[in-house]
Amino acid sequence: METRHSEESLEALSRMQYDLFCQKNRLARSIISVVCVLLGVVYYTSWWALLLIAYGCYLTTSTYSSANRTAHKLAAQMRAAGGFPRSRYVFEKKQMRVFSLPDEEELTPLAYEAVAGLGEDRDAFYLFRDSYGGYRVPKSALGDREEAFRDMIEARAGRRFARRRTPFNQLRDWMKRKENEPEHL
Repeated sequence: METRHSEESLEALSRMQYDLFCQKNRLARSIISVVCVLLGVVYYTSWWALLLIAYGCYLTTSTYSSANRTAHKLAAQMRAAGGFPRSRYVFEKKQMRVFSLPDEEELTPLAYEAVAGLGEDRDAFYLFRDSYGGYRVPKSALGDREEAFRDMIEARAGRRFARRRTPFNQLRDWMKRKENEPEHL
């Protein structure tokens, strides 16, 4: 399967990387955000309360600002170097092989058992070698083999894909699981 990066794909990869490997940062931001907003509401008569509320809201709405900045810098460097990279992925029994196109230079293979994280969003699957880099596999390139691909990677890596979903989709998936459960005695 062949794929080509774009600014949007780098941004999506960077955001998924943040979701998988920066959980402590996300939790700390959320806690500080809630505390700032609550303190601002409690002390609403003080001039600085508005600053606390604004800062709390900023922390909530700027979750991916660092990830986006990294992706945009990387995209600018790639544009300056002549364009976005193309790759060919070969999924074998024990590893994923990656070839840089057009010169077919093979990068270090990624053994499925060495995968540091798996992520999924609406458009792609993400396989991370470590917390610093990974690969994006567009779902459009898989066609109707999307479920088979997910099952194969999860089985061989011994991990499950973390999915970025809206609360509505999470509820829908939970309800589907409940429908498929056997009756309890």
